[in-house]
Amino acid sequence: MSDMENIKFVGVEELDRLIDGLSSEDKEELASRIFKSLSAESRSRVLGLTDSGLTVITGSFVSLNSDIAINIQNSNSSTLDVEAIFKALLENKKKGKI
Repeated sequence: MSDMENIKFVGVEELDRLIDGLSSEDKEELASRIFKSLSAESRSRVLGLTDSGLTVITGSFVSLNSDIAINIQNSNSSTLDVEAIFKALLENKKKGKI
């Protein structure tokens, strides 16, 4: 038997079923671990912030409420696009992400 014969593959559908069976706490932990492993560009796409001009960072920050937190660095910059921030928040709200 080759090594490949011992390897079992799990498809997206099987993963969906496994994840659906997890508790909310376990889903949150899994999502957090996966999100942290993504590149900054991927995190921006997942959050719908690709065109907002915002950079997703990790670290500590203060949340606005239990659904959303924003960390704005270098706020003296004239390139801060507040409208893009609110558009991204509204889009995420419409998609049910927040």
